[in-house]
Amino acid sequence: MPRIRYIKPEFFSDEDLAELHFETRLAFAGLWCYADKSGRLEDRPKFLKAMIFPYDDIDMEKQLQILNNPKKNGTAFIIRYEVKGLKLIQIVNWDKHQKPHHTERDSIFPPHPPFKGMGMEKQNEGSPELTNGEITVKQTLNLTSLLLNEIIRNKPDFKRPDLQTWAKEIDLMIRRDGRKPERIREVILWCQSNSFWWKNILSTRKLREKFDRLEAEMKEEKTKSTSKAAQRPRVEYKDLTGRRK
Repeated sequence: MPRIRYIKPEFFSDEDLAELHFETRLAFAGLWCYADKSGRLEDRPKFLKAMIFPYDDIDMEKQLQILNNPKKNGTAFIIRYEVKGLKLIQIVNWDKHQKPHHTERDSIFPPHPPFKGMGMEKQNEGSPELTNGEITVKQTLNLTSLLLNEIIRNKPDFKRPDLQTWAKEIDLMIRRDGRKPERIREVILWCQSNSFWWKNILSTRKLREKFDRLEAEMKEEKTKSTSKAAQRPRVEYKDLTGRRK
């Protein structure tokens, strides 16, 4: 989901930016609108091109590569990195230039790992965000994708949502509500195969809101199925010798 961001007058007179082509400068400003509260976003060149340059023939991958190259002072405009197979972008000096609204949701993405051999090994050492992020961010996104795929399977014309917003609800379910990922996965699969709930659980927010009820109904259904199986009458038959089995 795009967000409103600040653009300072210094942006237009920055000498490092002035050395870049016009489309690269515009790409850089466009990234701000798709970055979260911590200046992080998914590294998806095709998606970003469609969002920032919908009417122009621009190579977004090339623009990201340029912005990732070091400037004269050794830093870059952005950092492209990967954590547990998830490709991300960190906008450098984000907090210096942007002041996100206090109600904006915290980032669900892990920060850039420390730079080994550059005196920054302890930058994120012991950081709960990094530790928890590496452990749960993949699970969070996998569960988000699972629900979306199940919904689309039932409702092919379902409009693609903002996955960051959806993933945040899953993240809260794991961290704040104490739900185990395997429990969430089980409930997702059950509710999307239930004749009533698949029409009503169409977002992670609704999943979180109704989770206790969904889990209770799922357990009740399984208990009834087990009970019915146990109550089935024993069928007797005779073997070839005429003895009953």
